[in-house]
Amino acid sequence: MQIAPPHRSPPRESVVPMINVVFLLLIFFLMTSQIAPPDPVEVTPPVSDQGAPVDHGTRLFVGPDGIPQLDGLYGEAALAALARRDTDAGPVILAADAGVPAARVARLMRRLAGLGVTRVELSVLPR
Repeated sequence: MQIAPPHRSPPRESVVPMINVVFLLLIFFLMTSQIAPPDPVEVTPPVSDQGAPVDHGTRLFVGPDGIPQLDGLYGEAALAALARRDTDAGPVILAADAGVPAARVARLMRRLAGLGVTRVELSVLPR
């Protein structure tokens, strides 16, 4: 009597290596990405032919309404907090909306100079 050997199914491929690669990629992307909070106000910067990006410093936002905002503070409170900041913290990056009149931005810059801010850079988009 001849008995047939039992039917063997092909061995299943392990998904562990694929899971390892996915987790390594996840860790890589988490470590290399910069997670930043959203801007407190939506600003459309003015367009300029010159200028270089600035990535460090204190960002002072001026929305379409012309009110300065800094770290959840508005108006005079934001300017007072800016006057108390460390002078070695880099320049003040003025992120003003393109719709704010230039005279208002100039008055704000004079006010910042009066508060002791020595370096202000305007955030612009390249043409």
